[in-house]
Amino acid sequence: MAKTFSEFDDAARRLRWYRLDPQAPLPDEARVRALARARGFELPDDYVDFCCRFGAGAFDETAMLDLPAGCALGRAMWLDVLWTVEAGPSQWDALRQFTDTYANRLPRQLLPVGTDPGGNLLLLGAAERAGVYAWDHEHRELRPGELQQRIAALAGRGIATGALDVDQLLRTWEEQFSQQVGNATGHGNLYRVADSFAAAISALHRA
Repeated sequence: MAKTFSEFDDAARRLRWYRLDPQAPLPDEARVRALARARGFELPDDYVDFCCRFGAGAFDETAMLDLPAGCALGRAMWLDVLWTVEAGPSQWDALRQFTDTYANRLPRQLLPVGTDPGGNLLLLGAAERAGVYAWDHEHRELRPGELQQRIAALAGRGIATGALDVDQLLRTWEEQFSQQVGNATGHGNLYRVADSFAAAISALHRA
């Protein structure tokens, strides 16, 4: 690893970090990058460092990450658990969570790397979509009746909506009608919270 990120060590001390499976071996850089590339992800250096040195875990303190003004999730997100590559049990492994649960539901080119107690996600992007994002799994951005209107609009374009779940329906609508999405991220339930994973962890604070 060419570089380690002191932001992680500082947050671990401030917020009392602990590993979820302290007996699980930590992967090396080459394995983290190879596993990610096999699933189409080029991971940024800071997240690779986190995977190799910390592994999946959580904080004893209630770690909060501030959200953008107007975010439907509220003023801050409680970051309950952080997932990493090759984390041991699949429920803590970011790549397996993506493959098994979220691959066709999330905005493209984003990897789930953490969650709050309610199932909202922290997502990591790279390359042209670099940064860290909060994803609202309940789609609080929708007005009453709006889901049905979007389903009708997709059906009008010949898209078979019956085979899609809610997340897939809404992602498809946002891709088909991108000019109507008001959120700068291109997705109504996706909110940019930091420029990098290290910056997001550094910004965590006690409740």
